[in-house]
Amino acid sequence: MTTSRQFVLARRPQGRVREDDFSLVQTEIGPVPNGGIRLETLVVSLDPAIRGWLDDRPSYLPPVAIGAPVRSFGLARVTESRNPGYRPGDVVRGFVGWQERQVVPEPDPTWERITPEPGIPLETALGVLGMPGLTAWVGVHDILRPEPGQTMLISGASGAVGTLAVQLAKRAGARVLGIAGGTMKCALLTEQLGLDAAIDRHDPDWCDHLTAATPEGIDLVFENSGGPMFDATIARLENHARIALCGLIDGYNQATRPAGPANFGLLLTKRVLTQGFIVLDHLHRAPEIGKQLAGLIRDQEIQAIQTVEHGFDRLPVAFVGSFTGGHLGKLLVDLT
Repeated sequence: MTTSRQFVLARRPQGRVREDDFSLVQTEIGPVPNGGIRLETLVVSLDPAIRGWLDDRPSYLPPVAIGAPVRSFGLARVTESRNPGYRPGDVVRGFVGWQERQVVPEPDPTWERITPEPGIPLETALGVLGMPGLTAWVGVHDILRPEPGQTMLISGASGAVGTLAVQLAKRAGARVLGIAGGTMKCALLTEQLGLDAAIDRHDPDWCDHLTAATPEGIDLVFENSGGPMFDATIARLENHARIALCGLIDGYNQATRPAGPANFGLLLTKRVLTQGFIVLDHLHRAPEIGKQLAGLIRDQEIQAIQTVEHGFDRLPVAFVGSFTGGHLGKLLVDLT
């Protein structure tokens, strides 16, 4: 028998998530059964979607149970295996949760063995070469399909998905605008990633800045945030615009989710094509898209923007802090 520390869900968050919504427990980990594997967590990915899984409401995944480890994607090393598909030392990607180690009795295909890409840090498998990369690729290349001369707006542009969506849209030749929180993030987007204009959501005159940056309207929207800025975006859309609806993070910490855009009717009158998408529906394409993105990194055509914190105890602190906009790109916690 071995033990593992876990951060479990102590209570359903009411509005903004807090550190005391989670409890630290120590639990015993039993032996590995036939067909099972023992895992030691290496790196945990902290994503806005986790906030939605903490609520007891219908979603594409069941809510995290009270007393259960918080669901989270990450990387782990196989330390013991009684399954012919895995060997000790293998690195796997899957829902590791907020725990140091665990036994998986019957690993399903969602536990994916990772082969490190030469010259690329392993943790990039959770960012550009993981779900955020797949999300950005599907939203940009499959749904929006930007072309030279078009104007594309990306909300949450300084996040894990947003920073890559900016770069993919620029490579396609579009004029790319981004919404982010704070002057530092806006500077990163314009100076480091080549964004054509950045709108600071914390600026009291953000609406005027959005209008000034879109004199000919907006053709394409990669929407990550929702909220008042989404309403303002809809007002600036051109006829037959397209929206890739990826996330609505502005409402994740509200006790009651917002009803929707106040100017919803404009989607009809402007004949706007709006497509919501969930990255889990596209996992079968991850190996193919990951190889293309790895090549772009090696050729220095895109950058992997990441923020890495260290230590198991940082998990709740870093997750709560992620909603105040204090990090850039992909947020990871390294447990090693």
